[in-house]
Amino acid sequence: MKNYTRRTFIRNASFGGFALTLKPSLFAARRDDPNRFQIGIQEYTFHRWLNSGKLKHLDYPALAKERLGITHIEYWNRPFGGKHTDKSYMGELVKRTTGEGMKNVLILVDARNQLDSPNADQRTRAIDEHKAWIDCAAQLGCDAIRVNCRSGGNPDENLKNAAEGLAPLCDYARDTEVKVVIEPHGGHSQNPDWLLAAMKEINRPNAGILPDFNNFGRYDRYEGVTKSLPFAPAVCAKALKFDAEGNETHTDYFKMLKIVYDSDFSGVITIEFEGRGVDPVEGALKTKALIEKALKAAATK
Repeated sequence: MKNYTRRTFIRNASFGGFALTLKPSLFAARRDDPNRFQIGIQEYTFHRWLNSGKLKHLDYPALAKERLGITHIEYWNRPFGGKHTDKSYMGELVKRTTGEGMKNVLILVDARNQLDSPNADQRTRAIDEHKAWIDCAAQLGCDAIRVNCRSGGNPDENLKNAAEGLAPLCDYARDTEVKVVIEPHGGHSQNPDWLLAAMKEINRPNAGILPDFNNFGRYDRYEGVTKSLPFAPAVCAKALKFDAEGNETHTDYFKMLKIVYDSDFSGVITIEFEGRGVDPVEGALKTKALIEKALKAAATK
């Protein structure tokens, strides 16, 4: 499966002064701290169940806890169905998560308008659209929203447009705990050096990058994650397919999680399973087992 899967689904279904790098919420004093990492789950793992009605958005956190043993929850904006501004609906989601000992981590926002659009009016609309997701994330107690910058075009012009879209959004989120993090998800955002230049251009302490194991396209994924980790509030452990030994066939999880382990990052490593022909619960459990095995191996080297 190619890494444009989510975009295809959405279409079918509806540096002068460098900013401070993000510090993960649970900075580990020791590299071997047993509480340094937590395993999370991204709601997009269940996008087919959500689209078919097999899974309801409000029931997703309970599924994660009861069937996966996971209490660190990431959301996708589409299943909210526009109710992210409904205080009653949001209150129910808060009750079903924080009241049940869960931690809401971030919201993946696939918005209609692009923050890095070459069109200034569309950037303004995108900023306004994303502000509501900042408010939603703050109500849930999330650490971040995960946004796209995939308009492409001339890389320098795209960099300027991205800064003009994200900087005001970061300023809007300034009085919250919510960070605005770019996902490598098409266009120049798959280039880790462009992402680093974007951090310099945006120049806000609450701007960041969401490293995704499988989303750096033609660029080296291990280098991409390495460069992104200093700006990461979480890490996306995307999985597509497993071999008979339980290893992911696109990413060497042992190599990748050794990079994560040897960095200063601490916090949530989130499962995002996008495989076909496999029950998403089964795929998520296989990903979880592989993460745990690879982290254990990293700790012994």
